[in-house]
Amino acid sequence: MRLSTSTNFFAYRLNGEYTPFAEALRRCKAAGFQVLDINFCAALNGASDLAQDNWRELIEQLRAEADKLGVVFTQSHPVFLMGHVGRHSSETLEIYREMMRRSIEASSILGVKWAVLHPIPGKPEADFDEATIIRENLAFHGPALELAKKCGVGIAFENMIERSTRRFSSRAAELVSLIDRINDPGVGACWDFGHSNFITKDQRDELRLLGKRLKATHVNDNYGKEDEHMLPFHGSVEWHTLLPVLAEIGYEGDFTFETHNEFTRLPEHLKDIVAKTAYGIGMYCTSLIK
Repeated sequence: MRLSTSTNFFAYRLNGEYTPFAEALRRCKAAGFQVLDINFCAALNGASDLAQDNWRELIEQLRAEADKLGVVFTQSHPVFLMGHVGRHSSETLEIYREMMRRSIEASSILGVKWAVLHPIPGKPEADFDEATIIRENLAFHGPALELAKKCGVGIAFENMIERSTRRFSSRAAELVSLIDRINDPGVGACWDFGHSNFITKDQRDELRLLGKRLKATHVNDNYGKEDEHMLPFHGSVEWHTLLPVLAEIGYEGDFTFETHNEFTRLPEHLKDIVAKTAYGIGMYCTSLIK
């Protein structure tokens, strides 16, 4: 299994500027990573190359540099909205739709196999009405699913966090219902280990239920109370017992870090040191998947 990381190892600098993707690519490569997940989320707030007028040119240049360095992009994280769609203004929704379009098209340019989308939650009064929530997801994500299929990019729906209130898709069974309702080989699941740690200390049966539907991962750790996005073994996830299940279910995707909070408050020169440490932790983790 290949070790991968999100480009958000190198995202915002301490002065608030966003690191260009090309720089993040080079620094991830220098730390040892040859497989990457490109994170487009900041584009919703006007940050990152994707929000620039010449975004396509920048992404094409990024692909050329990745090819030159022998680095491949296999996952992406398009933009997402927090909470129910109805809470957002028409202006925000218009920006979202444009940045989602760019996210999918940029993923295609980079050769990404799986773009990770957040299922939208139900309305507060309908949190347990699974059939209605699935219909709302199909309607909301329909344009992205259609465009992704046209662009040759798979869509992987991610398990979300359930805190003190109900949240659709926090459990594997709900992802299964959504994925099976779509019934397309180009649609699967992304498992976020940190998100699941809010609900259970033993995620093995969740992974077994997903089985071959699992196409991508967001690897991070926490203590089950905050979405801390730390490196494995920095929280309470039981990695030694959990990771062998990936081999058991025949998972064929990458082992992809999403651990940006390890880097957010670091001076730039320290990020490269921690990135190399992360590579060592990742290689140990992948050695457990057998």
